Amino acid sequence: MIDASADGSGDTPPGTPPRKVGGWRLAGRWLAGLFIAGSFVFWAWAFSPWARSENPARIDDRDFAAWADQRCAQAQEVIDALPSARQAASRAQRADHIDLGSNAVASLVTDLRRRAEVSLTAVTDSEGPADTELVGDWLADWDVYVADRRNHVVKLRTASEDTPDRELRFLLLDMTEGSTYTERMNGFARLNEMDNCQVPGDV
Repeated sequence: MIDASADGSGDTPPGTPPRKVGGWRLAGRWLAGLFIAGSFVFWAWAFSPWARSENPARIDDRDFAAWADQRCAQAQEVIDALPSARQAASRAQRADHIDLGSNAVASLVTDLRRRAEVSLTAVTDSEGPADTELVGDWLADWDVYVADRRNHVVKLRTASEDTPDRELRFLLLDMTEGSTYTERMNGFARLNEMDNCQVPGDV
């Protein structure tokens, strides 16, 4: 005797045709599958080199980006070799250390600007701004950053013995709402594969 439950049709009368999946349910399954597949394709594209190359803030001259990243790495090595805040014996000494780091940053910005003037072009094949405009805006932010570092050094050197430490924090010029200009600088560096050109963390 055959066990009717073995094929899952124990309660189905003989001769009954297989039950069909409802049209709406089948369509829902297809849509869900398409959504999952579409999401996968989107994120695969978003992290691909083709997607990054279409970003309007990405510079066309990749040779400049590679050179800038190496030059920034050299400046970062100089800054990393300086004593940290905890190693400073006084506020005056801490100011001296920051000043040395600021000199390295200022020299970096000078070299970046000279290279940009020689190698970058005001013509672009993409829909975004030209390389000269993108890098020019980025270097303008670097100029502000150097000025903020210099102002911080002055504040440390002119502080009295009674000045609370909270009043001697490194402050950035407020230029944007909801974020700092250094976040914009770092974002530009990361987008253009110049990770070494992010703002130093010594202050």
